[in-house]
Amino acid sequence: MVLVTAFVLSLVSAAWSPAQAEPNAEPVAQPVRYNHGPYVAMGDSRASGAFFSMTPDYFLGCKRSLLNYPLYVAAMTLPRRYVDTSCAGAKSANLYAYGQRTNAGYKVPQLYLVPRDAELITVSIGGNDMAWGRIYARCTTAPFQDRRCRHSRSVENEVRARIATMENRVTPALKAIRRKAPRAQIIVVGIGGFMGNHGCWPMVPLSDPDTRYMNRVFNRANGALWRATVKVNGTFVDANRLSAGHDPCNLINPWYESALSNTIAYPFHLNQAGALAIAMMVNGAIRR
Repeated sequence: MVLVTAFVLSLVSAAWSPAQAEPNAEPVAQPVRYNHGPYVAMGDSRASGAFFSMTPDYFLGCKRSLLNYPLYVAAMTLPRRYVDTSCAGAKSANLYAYGQRTNAGYKVPQLYLVPRDAELITVSIGGNDMAWGRIYARCTTAPFQDRRCRHSRSVENEVRARIATMENRVTPALKAIRRKAPRAQIIVVGIGGFMGNHGCWPMVPLSDPDTRYMNRVFNRANGALWRATVKVNGTFVDANRLSAGHDPCNLINPWYESALSNTIAYPFHLNQAGALAIAMMVNGAIRR
């Protein structure tokens, strides 16, 4: 019991409350305390789950898994109404500006399904806007080799450009969500978590120093997501730091699948244990 309590307290302390961090941000309504009102899950494959499940939602274009982290959050919070709009492949604009085309047809912008009286909204977005996989591809290597991408000026320039692009796209999306649901607690879940302190070929085919560099890239990306969260009076959950030690190189209790995954989940996506862990992080960040 003591260990569980300590774990939950650590999650709460790592959930940033930006409303108090930037007093000069444009004023927005103070979110209500959660009282089992409507809960809406929004975002990309990190929210939808993208791990295989024999359910209609998985095959209807969005790869929405049976036990994704939002469903665990719903089980923990018991909302009067639960809406999951998440869809694999979503970019920030698909949240509010235009719909998303999937292999099972067109999906309306996710914001269309958000009720104005929503009390809780979780958002996992930005990875597809950042296209982090292109940076990762410049660091991968054969066993016992080192691409030294951490020392590449062109890689660093690309990292800066991609993070800036992500921030510029996520910010208006979150503002649109805030306008639609002015009193909701908006909890933004950061990206990363699947790069630790060392590589492990072929699961994480990077040298140890480049793996640590990629981890720092995700920390910087999460800084951008935090800044966007500040502007809508939301709360940011730093999934990258809170997932430390649970990357795919942990063969006992990984929260993320490896580069080899093709059946359990998409490569470098949450597995079932990871979905539960993220849900616990979110649950610990909710103001009640």
